[in-house]
This record gives sequence, structure tokens and C-alpha cells, in this order.
Amino acid sequence: MIILVIILYITLAIYEFVPLYKQKQWKDFWVNAALWTFSFTIGSLIALNVDIPSPAPPIREAITSLFGR
Repeated sequence: MIILVIILYITLAIYEFVPLYKQKQWKDFWVNAALWTFSFTIGSLIALNVDIPSPAPPIREAITSLFGR
């Protein structure tokens, strides 16, 4: 499964990064690279059956502390 994730992300990287690099859109390139890296990390961890905690409880607590009940 991890091989499939790697192949998919390499294909996605070629499709997304090459045009941005050729057009010298550096801001878009680096934002895309950061999001791609985060997404690849999460996708790889899921493919390796690593238990990832849900971000819902901390988000719920933050919203509750800002706006109250």
C-alpha cells in the first residue's frame, strides 16, 4: 500500500510542481510544497497503519474557550 501512495504522490508532484517551477511562481510553489509534504506524511502514516489522533477534541476546546457554550 505504501508503494501505491509513493507512486501517486510522485505523479502528483510532477503534475503540480513542474509547471509552477517553469513559470517561476515561487510563492505558489513553496505553499504547494508545504501542503504536499504535510499530505504525504499523513498519507504515508495511514498507509503504514499508524494510529493518528483526531484533531477534533482540541479544536472543539479552542472554539468553546473562544465563544463559550
